[in-house]
Amino acid sequence: MQDKLFFIYVSKNEEWKKRYEQDWNYVSSMVRFFKWWIKHQFHEDLAVEADVLPVIPGKLFDRINLAYLLRDHRERGYSVFHFYLTYFKPMWTDCHLEGYHGENFGLATWFRPKVFSSDFKNERYFADNNCAKISHILCHELIRRKQKKRKVYFDQVHKIWDLHVKEDVPFLYYNKQFNQVSRNSEYKYVTIDSSKLEY
Repeated sequence: MQDKLFFIYVSKNEEWKKRYEQDWNYVSSMVRFFKWWIKHQFHEDLAVEADVLPVIPGKLFDRINLAYLLRDHRERGYSVFHFYLTYFKPMWTDCHLEGYHGENFGLATWFRPKVFSSDFKNERYFADNNCAKISHILCHELIRRKQKKRKVYFDQVHKIWDLHVKEDVPFLYYNKQFNQVSRNSEYKYVTIDSSKLEY
């Protein structure tokens, strides 16, 4: 198991340049944020990288799906934690969101605004619709890596997630300097409240 986290932004081949222009500034800043967040919340200093994976969607039996990305993960090497930001939702998951977690593997559906406007509104959209979900899946793997049982790394994260989503317990909000701020101020990143996790 390597101390490396590799975010892979998945895009259809014909769309990747446009998506790169519209999304990549936020994705690359989010990657830097999660490197900092992992170090401060989980005391792990992971090397964190990101890249774009343009794919050519195939026929019915060769579509880009969870199985395809699990195969890509295997080919890249199981020892690296690969986290895929995808344009599709997995057909199956036991996670409480549009994502998937496996050993050294994460997947989250990447949501984009229908209309791009100011950088501030775009960033807030990405934070609200993607960032917290990514932190949820990261928590699964970061706690699992500490040799904890599924009841801890899986069920406990879902319990906290449900508090956020169903009980109105606030997520944590951070500005571009990675300082924690209120939801009513200018924030750029959103995460699960990992201080509520016991591991």
